[in-house]
Amino acid sequence: MLGNAFQDILKSLVRSPSVVGAEHSFFRVLQRELEERGANVTWYEGVLVAQGNDPFSMMFSAHIDRHGLVCTGPNEFQYAAFVSGGRSDLLGNSVSEELIKMIVDRFGDVDVFAYEPWSGAYRGSGKISGTYVCPYRIT
Repeated sequence: MLGNAFQDILKSLVRSPSVVGAEHSFFRVLQRELEERGANVTWYEGVLVAQGNDPFSMMFSAHIDRHGLVCTGPNEFQYAAFVSGGRSDLLGNSVSEELIKMIVDRFGDVDVFAYEPWSGAYRGSGKISGTYVCPYRIT
């Protein structure tokens, strides 16, 4: 069974928002947890590296983001992975219509919350009442 201290850390990390392309606030929480335990933390583009006193004794690699939505206009939300990858534009490299149709209902009837991506500050909550593909987004 996991120790209480470890469970508390995991609870803190799970509560921290980390949507694809907006992981900064999560990195700040993770950095604090690591530094409190004596690790030296370095940020690179989209990567957080932590080293302890014996950095070659153990190594972990983890992927931390969650799939979610980002607000791209009034009453307009897009799948964060498509936006962060520049795959939702009209430059000829957008995701396929087939893939979009597969995920259009993924967030239907889901409770959601909004946060400021840089700080992780809570902004509000709601429930998605319906989803559809904007006919102007599909070519």
